[in-house]
Amino acid sequence: MMIWVGLVILIGTVWCMVKRYESRMVLIVAGFLMASFAGDPMAAFKGFTKGMTESALICNICSVMGFAYAMGFTGCDKHLSVGVSGWLRHVRLFLIPAATLTTFFVNISLPSAAGVSAAVGSVVIPLLISQGITPAMAGSAVMMGTYGSILSPGLPHNPMVAKIAAEVYGRDVNVMEVITRHSTASVASVLVAAFALWMIAIFVTRETKGFEDVNNEYTPPEGFKVNPVYAVIPIIPIVLLMLGASFPQQLPWLSKLRVEHTMLLGAIIALVATRKSPKEATKSFFNGLGKGYADILGIVIAADVFVGGMTSIGLVDAGINLMKSSTNAASLAAALGPFAMAVVCGSGNAATIAFNEAITVHAPQFGMDVITMGAIATLTGCLGRCMSPLSGVGIVCSGLAKVNPMELAKRNAVPAIIGMIVGYSVLMYF
Repeated sequence: MMIWVGLVILIGTVWCMVKRYESRMVLIVAGFLMASFAGDPMAAFKGFTKGMTESALICNICSVMGFAYAMGFTGCDKHLSVGVSGWLRHVRLFLIPAATLTTFFVNISLPSAAGVSAAVGSVVIPLLISQGITPAMAGSAVMMGTYGSILSPGLPHNPMVAKIAAEVYGRDVNVMEVITRHSTASVASVLVAAFALWMIAIFVTRETKGFEDVNNEYTPPEGFKVNPVYAVIPIIPIVLLMLGASFPQQLPWLSKLRVEHTMLLGAIIALVATRKSPKEATKSFFNGLGKGYADILGIVIAADVFVGGMTSIGLVDAGINLMKSSTNAASLAAALGPFAMAVVCGSGNAATIAFNEAITVHAPQFGMDVITMGAIATLTGCLGRCMSPLSGVGIVCSGLAKVNPMELAKRNAVPAIIGMIVGYSVLMYF
């Protein structure tokens, strides 16, 4: 009986998220409802406490958001966006895939998908339109690349999977180990998705004008001039982390730096280079820390309450028993569940975090590796958001292109699905 009650509440949760009710509120209410029906309301309270005190997630996520705010205050994010997108006008034949890959690359250093879609889209979308690409396809190209944050330690799923793996295996698991594990699949998926979108534009929707010279004279907004030094600063923390992980023996001091250390160092470098007000820069950094806790960790906290309720009412055990019969069933659930939820809800975070907390922790019982299963859920959740008309990035890109968000979602559907299949296959079989 409790399982059926839990399923009804679960379906109601999905419906509320599709209707775009506040996701944190929905998850918390659903968690407490399930825990109360199971006669164990403390399970939801314990989930709340657990989510609030996950120190590894707090350090990673909040420091990255603080760094992102510092980049916005100093203007370094704008220099990176305009600088990287400037080369697009020299590869006119490949404008559509190049725009997707540019957005993907910038999103690695600046892991806010909505922020990157605004920063890159404000430059790249007008550029593509000026070169004969239709507004809808220009917006789709940028939207398709807004999951580059999957290669960033600031994406909440990467440190979460590392934490889960560390708990399951009883050893220290660095967030860079998780990123390295799925980096090949992530890059393969974006390359395939970008190519698929390009082919759709040329052969299906015919949304280019033959790549003839339409308006080759493109200048950045308001004559903006890129400072190369400023443009490099946003990628410094990522470079430091990669060097430390790749050469621990040769660079022992660098290998000791944690994510939060490199983000603070990057913010300091930006402040010194741009000579902005130290007082205002500090305020901006700490505003970002708070925003990271409220917006991103808030979902983690709500998801822990939800998982606590699911566990107490028996849904987690039922799902585990269902997937124990087949490794393929478990891995397919990791791929299709977060992907579908991201499409219908517009956000891959809530579904992916809840899945990892509830199911990925039991990966060895399905004969799967924790990091691989968590990476599948993360990748597919991010890709699903790229074809959702309800996603924040879709709304931003469609607004910049002045088209309906559904127009972008329709164009990105096939590339996102192909990217999901390729990413899943690489993670599972290569």
